[in-house]
Amino acid sequence: MSDALPSFDSLVQDLKHPNPNIRDEACILLAEHWPDQAVPYFFSELHDPDPVVYRTAVKALGTLGQRTLPDLLKLFQSSGNGTVRACCVKAIVQISVNFPNATFPADILSMLEQALDDASPVVAQSALMTLGYLSKHDSEKDRVIPLLIQACNRTNIAHVQGSAMALAEIDSPLVSAFLEKLALDDTKDPLIREVAQSSLERRASLNLK
Repeated sequence: MSDALPSFDSLVQDLKHPNPNIRDEACILLAEHWPDQAVPYFFSELHDPDPVVYRTAVKALGTLGQRTLPDLLKLFQSSGNGTVRACCVKAIVQISVNFPNATFPADILSMLEQALDDASPVVAQSALMTLGYLSKHDSEKDRVIPLLIQACNRTNIAHVQGSAMALAEIDSPLVSAFLEKLALDDTKDPLIREVAQSSLERRASLNLK
């Protein structure tokens, strides 16, 4: 790109460039210089069937920060498309990546909790991934731990494994107490108890209490 600020339309074209570095630069410039036009454009791109397009839009929404949260919440609640709902969830991670000190409002945590029970496995797994990422931030850890524990109490082995793996790396006595109880619970599926035990061993290897 030249030193002159590219136009909105030229940056939109750069979003389709095969070079991811050029796409990333376009996302940043759009967020910095054309935010009012960029927000609705990126939201429209979430509906594109091309994975490269909607993944770029998710990343771009992350550069715009918390101003996108009301629309992400609204779209998540209204869309019948599992891929679109998953994009809304993944955008939360991207916002956190770009604004690591940001604290999310309660309705976004409620959205992630709701996503754990989504009919689409992709949405549910995206929610687990997002909660796992947020759990590494001191500003969110105390609010995320109960949601991950809640996910561990489900019967879906994949959910239990994903949430237990996230919990395994959180430094909290509450987590240790929960995993120890789960590992010894005779009423639980043996696979779930095994997952809990593996998470405890992971915690021990990290010297977490």
